[in-house]
Amino acid sequence: MRILIVYANSYRMLPPAPLGASLVASRLRQDGHEVRLLDLMFAREPAAEAARVALEFRPDLIGYSLRNVDSQSYTQLYDPTPTYQEIVTAVRANWPATTLLGGTAFTTFPVQYLEVLQADYGIAGDDLEPISRFVASLAAGQPNHATPGLVYRDEMGVQCNPFLIRGYPDVAFDGWDFIDYRPYRRSFTGFWDAGVVTRTGCPFECVFCDTFHTFGKQWVLRDPRQVAEELVTLRRKHGVRTVFLADAGFNRPLDHAKAVLEAIIQTNPGIGLTSVFEPGEVDAEFAQLYRRAGGRGVMIFAMSLSEPVLAACRKPFQLSNVFEGADTLRRAGLSNYLYLTFGGPGETPVTVEETLSHAPQIRSIYTLFDHGYRIQPRTALHEIALAEGAIPPEHSCFRAVFYHSPETPPAMLDDRLKRYQAEHRWDNLRNLPSFAQMLWDKLRP
Repeated sequence: MRILIVYANSYRMLPPAPLGASLVASRLRQDGHEVRLLDLMFAREPAAEAARVALEFRPDLIGYSLRNVDSQSYTQLYDPTPTYQEIVTAVRANWPATTLLGGTAFTTFPVQYLEVLQADYGIAGDDLEPISRFVASLAAGQPNHATPGLVYRDEMGVQCNPFLIRGYPDVAFDGWDFIDYRPYRRSFTGFWDAGVVTRTGCPFECVFCDTFHTFGKQWVLRDPRQVAEELVTLRRKHGVRTVFLADAGFNRPLDHAKAVLEAIIQTNPGIGLTSVFEPGEVDAEFAQLYRRAGGRGVMIFAMSLSEPVLAACRKPFQLSNVFEGADTLRRAGLSNYLYLTFGGPGETPVTVEETLSHAPQIRSIYTLFDHGYRIQPRTALHEIALAEGAIPPEHSCFRAVFYHSPETPPAMLDDRLKRYQAEHRWDNLRNLPSFAQMLWDKLRP
């Protein structure tokens, strides 16, 4: 079959290259199909570009990779669904091929996306094998409706088969040639060219997070040597200079993170690394290994710096862990970005002040403030919101809705955060050298 994979994501804040889409494209190419990947991240007119390429390529099947449901930000909400609709509609008008949806966003809301985009099929989950088998059945003219994760229509309506979550323990990410990394390098909204996965899944149960649904409840670890070799390939064959370790807390589990860093040091790809740091599991050895492996900085998604809020959100760390972790990294010469979100369960005016009083002590390059937690189905936060009457029982949460604790409504948080930022507007001047170094790492010849 001739297959066009369309990476429909165009939200450019910390833009992620189409890692999952390239993995699917590579697998289908190995199956003998003629595959092309269209990345719309930096397209000026995504719908027109997709329609043009579809008419030029004339595929039998068009797969749409839907990564983001939305930006997950109350204060800077971006909903990509209208853009997705424009892309699919424009392509269908020019080249009406069979459509197949996939990606993390689709796994979260499979029925809604199938209906909104009027697609023929979708496959939820992260397992490549069902995709391979289903596309083969399409090529044979007999679509296999028993495929795990398949979402389709029959005379009874939309049907959803249970999907599989495997992670990538034995999967080689070898679809790098499908991606043009140059626009990612030139973008000033992100500090990396590409992403690499070292493990998937998460055993923790933070009230707002649905990673357990989209990536599984347990860590699935990849071979550290394979990760290191992928970095070598990215640097030497594709010119990548900076990489984001795309894991929800790279340093957990700590032993595996150290093994990955040791493998990177041994292969010496010469790539700058950025990752999300999960407080509560770090030591001086990790920090030194991270720096030697090319680590430039970390993003600390602490969410709050108040003990009661951390406990109510079921975060797997305490306030002291945030301070200790940031200090350990700083002593190794590593900088951090701090992300704080106000208004979660347990938030009160007192806990807001606690967090604001503690924030300068982290000594971050930059602190990003937001408020409101995006309510995801199947999460504990969804149950809390229902119990408090914040959302009605029939609300699917497909369209973004945000939780604010009863004591910290949006208007109150808007006012307090604006006053705080006005009072601390010059704080980031001391970080100009760090910003300059990050930009040099990204843009150097």
